[in-house]
Amino acid sequence: MGDATRAKVTSFIQSADRRYGKVERPTTVPQPTSADAAASAVVSAKNAQIVAGVVLGLHGPPAEGVEAARKLMSHFVDWNEVRVSRPTTLVAALGRTPRAPERIALMHRFLEAYFLRQRSLNLDYLYTLKSHEVRRFLSDLEVFDREELAAVFLVGFDVPVFPPSDVLRDAAEHAGLLRGKTTSLQMAKKFETTLDEPMLYVLYSHLCSTACDESSKGESKRRPAAKH
Repeated sequence: MGDATRAKVTSFIQSADRRYGKVERPTTVPQPTSADAAASAVVSAKNAQIVAGVVLGLHGPPAEGVEAARKLMSHFVDWNEVRVSRPTTLVAALGRTPRAPERIALMHRFLEAYFLRQRSLNLDYLYTLKSHEVRRFLSDLEVFDREELAAVFLVGFDVPVFPPSDVLRDAAEHAGLLRGKTTSLQMAKKFETTLDEPMLYVLYSHLCSTACDESSKGESKRRPAAKH
C-alpha cells in the first residue's frame, strides 16, 4: 500500500513539475557567530520574511506567500509597519496577487496576536524554538485553524504533517491519489505515514496549485458570458 502510494505521488509530482515548475523552498539562515549587529539584523529580517511568507501563502501554493512577503517588504519598513497599516493599503501593495484581501486579513490577525504575546514582531524568534515549542506557541495564538496550523508546521518548520483539507482532498482524488470515500483526515494520515517530509512539502505545494487551477476553471464556467 505504501509503495503504491509513493509511486502514484512520485508520478503526480513529476507531471506537476512539468506544469508548474519544480518546487523551491526558502531556507532559513543561522545567526552569525560573531557579534556583528548589522549582520545579525540582516539574518533576522530574512528569517522573519520567511515566517511571514508562510502565513501569507496559506490556502495556496507556498511560492505565492514568498512573493507576497517580498512585495510587502519592498513597500514597508518592517512587519510592525505592516501591522499598523490599513488593510486596503496592504492589499494595494500586493498588486495582482491572488486572494490578496484574504491573505492580508489572516496576516493582520497573526501579527496582532504575535505582538500581544511578544510585545515585538521578532518573527524569526520562532526559529530558535524546538519543534514542540513552535507547535505550542502557534497553537496558543489561536489564529489558525487545524488545517492552517498543519500547513504552517509543514511549510515553515519542516514538521512532517499534512493539512487535512477538503480542498486538497478533492484535488488529490482528482489526481488519482485517493479513493472517493477517503476523508480529509484519512488522507492526511495516509500521506504522513508513507511519505517523508520533503515529499510532503512538494505534494502539498503542487496540490495547492492544482486546486487553485480547478477553482479558477470553475469560476470561469460560472461567469456569465459577455453580451454583445
